[in-house]
Amino acid sequence: MKSTLKQLKYIYTVLVTENISRAAEKCFVSQPAMSQAVQEFESEHDILLFERVGKKLKITPQGTVLKKELAVFLLASQDFQDKLNELKDDKSGKVKIGIPPVTLSVYFYNIISNFMLENPDIELDIIETGANRLINDLMHGEIELAVLIEPFNSELCKKTTLTKSTFSLVINKENPLSTKKITDISEIQDQPLVTLNQDFQLYDVITTAFNRRNATPNIVFTSKQWDLLINMVRHNPDTISILPTPIVEQYAHPQLVSYPIELDRSWQIILVERKTLNKTISNKKFIDYVINWFEQKEA
Repeated sequence: MKSTLKQLKYIYTVLVTENISRAAEKCFVSQPAMSQAVQEFESEHDILLFERVGKKLKITPQGTVLKKELAVFLLASQDFQDKLNELKDDKSGKVKIGIPPVTLSVYFYNIISNFMLENPDIELDIIETGANRLINDLMHGEIELAVLIEPFNSELCKKTTLTKSTFSLVINKENPLSTKKITDISEIQDQPLVTLNQDFQLYDVITTAFNRRNATPNIVFTSKQWDLLINMVRHNPDTISILPTPIVEQYAHPQLVSYPIELDRSWQIILVERKTLNKTISNKKFIDYVINWFEQKEA
């Protein structure tokens, strides 16, 4: 039986990691299945890839040579698949991307409208929901790309920073805090705070910042709608909110006072794709378009 491309990828991963468990995890297969793949390969080709030293694997000279050859072969195979996908895509297609409503309304309305006018053969399927839900959709392959907010870390994904900004404290001008400069969020732990709900990474950023100061925020209301939060503060002097500065600036009002507040990190927007994403002309064109748009904006 000849080895399939998938099996060769399994063997290469084991050769690189020199660890069955780690290789199985990277390839999303069970450890017994990975062990069996190695044993079958060695038996089929009459070659010893590893020496078993106790519970550890030590790569053999033959294994070292095969690792180098497989690296070249698999790279060429991926290049071929990419070219094939480009031919198959034929400059038309569909891109499914998830964007939180907050980010969509501030930045992407312009990007999407311009991209659609310039690329009428490419359909954009926009999924609007909170970042935490988008992460789940991305990892399960339900969307191709996701616009997220740092922090986000996954060895299975590639991320590109698009832009950075600060967070701002939003206060009604009739609130006594409007004339006081808050230097640390622990000073407002007793204030009625309205914020985005737990579907959004901003919620995690705010609660984590309070926790680091051994403080607990007085969150009295959460919502998916940032404009609702701004209007609540505008019409209720007792409430305050914390939102990304670009949003606050876009919807400034004479009744509101705002200034940057430290949450231990910036509001950093990133474009995320799975490393295993099947690249097409359509999604590559959209990725390049988004990155170039932000680069020109920051210049």
